[in-house]
Amino acid sequence: MPSLTTTLTNLMQNYYDRVFLERAKAELVHDVGAQRKSIPQNSGKTITWNRFSPLSPVTTPITESDFIPSAVDMTTTQVSATLADYGNWTKVSGLFKLTSLDEDLQEHVEVHGQNAGESLDALIREELFTGATVQLAGGKANITAIAATDVLTGAEIRKAVRTLKKNKAQRFPNGYFYGIVQPDTSYDLMGNSEWLDAYRYVNPENIQAGLLGRLHGVEFYETNQGKSESSTVTVYSNFIFGKNAYGTVNLEGQPGSRIYVKQPGPASTDNPLDTFSTVGWRATFATKVLNANWVVNIKTGATA
Repeated sequence: MPSLTTTLTNLMQNYYDRVFLERAKAELVHDVGAQRKSIPQNSGKTITWNRFSPLSPVTTPITESDFIPSAVDMTTTQVSATLADYGNWTKVSGLFKLTSLDEDLQEHVEVHGQNAGESLDALIREELFTGATVQLAGGKANITAIAATDVLTGAEIRKAVRTLKKNKAQRFPNGYFYGIVQPDTSYDLMGNSEWLDAYRYVNPENIQAGLLGRLHGVEFYETNQGKSESSTVTVYSNFIFGKNAYGTVNLEGQPGSRIYVKQPGPASTDNPLDTFSTVGWRATFATKVLNANWVVNIKTGATA
């Protein structure tokens, strides 16, 4: 991923890229199951997915007198997303740079990396929240009926998995659906008897960083950027989904987000006294739910 910089060596550019990417990637959790696409440059801003509908099962045999069965038409549903630019930047005074312990603006780059990751992650989260099939905990009829005691449980997970299976959602290559939960709801789920029984004999060292564990065919990831709503109580969103349930789009040749570190130079007419530098990021990005039947939003309360 290139950095567009002024008066920086290639070594420094690569260093800033690495620092920025490490911090940005650490904040991206909601993209764990996204189908990733790129739009070629000079090809417009919109990308369209064609979602093919399954064909009906064939239960009638081909007769001996008719060796060629009738052709069937394929049906598709088109889903589109439009790229948009996102970004942020900071002006850094020359005096700060000369006197601060933030050598070579590393901490500025790290903070912007976190901001980029959190921003793109929030865009995906909001799209999942808007486009998912809703499941209310405890079988409640509406969100205002959800109580703090209607927490995330193994039974709610089984119900969501049943929905995905009935809708013919695809599993990921490792054989699991994916789930994204947040600290308040994972606290309740991991205290549930079904979770405890599943992990009674599991070595804790086997749980990977960022991966909570697996239950009822779902592999769970945790984010501290979860979605919640204010109702009678705070209501939390927990996403359970299959492969190709949603997608993200970048502009080809400009994957993800990029860091820009610009130092003052002799040709800078807007910085005549070389009194400041700038640090910022930019991303051309879009995200879209491709099949609402393949992503379930379990809305729950939480003990917290």
